[in-house]
Amino acid sequence: MPSRRVVVPRGGGRSVNGTTTVSIVGVGGQGILLAAAVLAEAAMAEGLDVKASEVKGMAQRGGSVLSTVRFGKRVWSPVARHAEVVIATERLEGQRALGLLAPRGALVCATTRIEPGSVLRREEAYPDDLEAQAAGRGLRLVLVDADGLAREAGTVRAANVVLLGAASRVLPFAPESWARGLAAAVPAKIREVNERAFALGREAAPAQEV
Repeated sequence: MPSRRVVVPRGGGRSVNGTTTVSIVGVGGQGILLAAAVLAEAAMAEGLDVKASEVKGMAQRGGSVLSTVRFGKRVWSPVARHAEVVIATERLEGQRALGLLAPRGALVCATTRIEPGSVLRREEAYPDDLEAQAAGRGLRLVLVDADGLAREAGTVRAANVVLLGAASRVLPFAPESWARGLAAAVPAKIREVNERAFALGREAAPAQEV
């Protein structure tokens, strides 16, 4: 499976009133909250104000999880109607999150498929038109083989950080700020493998602007 597929158009997705909103979506057990913590720490390393909100009620393994990080010179609320960037650890969650994106926003999405019970029971088909839906809405889409790149880094559990690496090509942070975010949020015993995962994700994605 290729590590990258990109659906244009590019550009756009600018922050609102100087504040950028990033939503991270997936299922329990995929490290959504850790990814949000790294992002928040990286934003603070840039000297930005940060507000975050988390949905933990369904964070058990297999349940949907959403974490939102907002950053800018001054952020008044952790809540926003839309996000400039969505990071999704699974295709179906990415497709469900298309409605969260602002016009010409960017979805950085893993190619991973986790089929829900309704699909396993053959009550419905797994939706497989993510590319068409993103293009139809004028959104940018970066698909990343996050699991494959995480295995290359040393552990599939680092797929969340692979996606952060890919998103770093969209978000306007210096490499040093990302390094500080990883150092602040990732435990020392697994930091090295996550640093490799971040680098592989960054290499897999094209440079864009939020």
